[in-house]
Amino acid sequence: MKLRATKQRLHVRLAPGTIEKIQTIADEKHVSQADAITEAIDHFYADRDEKYVVFKDMISDLMDEKLATMQDKLHRIQVTGNVVDRDTKILLEFMNHYYLINEFKDLITTEKYKTNGMQQAEDLIQKRIHKHRQKKLDYEKRKEQKQQGSEA
Repeated sequence: MKLRATKQRLHVRLAPGTIEKIQTIADEKHVSQADAITEAIDHFYADRDEKYVVFKDMISDLMDEKLATMQDKLHRIQVTGNVVDRDTKILLEFMNHYYLINEFKDLITTEKYKTNGMQQAEDLIQKRIHKHRQKKLDYEKRKEQKQQGSEA
């Protein structure tokens, strides 16, 4: 029990049951009623601080869990972006070389003329994108059904 060097007087009105409880604590601890009240107040604040720390840790753990998922997805996007960037730069270098070697004067865009090969390439890419999107939707649907099944 901590001893207080200076104590101040406080007059309060308490319910008879509360006074009995204070007396019981004082008798069990072999201290005065004032010291029993002081100890109860100290215990209240320590418990409150402990609950705050537990609550803060719980929120921190939840945030870490959610951030880990997001970081994983962001990492995959970054890797994909790097691959696309690299491939695009390779194609630009190739196209620049090809344009230079053949001494082309003008550039004919696909808005002016689209070859059969270009149309086939666009169709192929659209099919791949659609197929990939469908796979992703199917995966998410199975994942959602799994979660609903495990919750039931």
